[in-house]
Amino acid sequence: MRSLVILLTFSLMWLSACHHGMPPDRAVAALQDPDPRVRQHAADSLRSEGHAPAAVVGNLLQAAQTEQVPFVRGAILIALGTWGSPQAKPIIDQAVQTAPDADQQRWAGRALKAWMIQTGAVPEGTTLPAGWPYGQPGYPPPK
Repeated sequence: MRSLVILLTFSLMWLSACHHGMPPDRAVAALQDPDPRVRQHAADSLRSEGHAPAAVVGNLLQAAQTEQVPFVRGAILIALGTWGSPQAKPIIDQAVQTAPDADQQRWAGRALKAWMIQTGAVPEGTTLPAGWPYGQPGYPPPK
């Protein structure tokens, strides 16, 4: 019984930590961590809506330009998209146009959709075609 209580307590603590993410200052610092999972968690923690502090956007932009691990770069792009920063649009557009595989296309598409919703280019709740924007005029075909 005691083992079960310990296991349940640990599970609840782990779920709570995963759900709440990191404080922004710690997440920004963690974007430089050598562990890609820590960097991904940091980017996921920085996903927010509204106006981003310049330091957060600047650090995410820098991380997007230097990150070599695809799933981490995807998380960074999505975080940038949720902020709706004008500086993020060229990096997101480049990722959409040059994504080398289906996973990276999906992440770049999510970043673009988040950016467009945040900036009001499309209303929230808009249903877009499957695989959007790939295969649409001006975009490469899906991989």
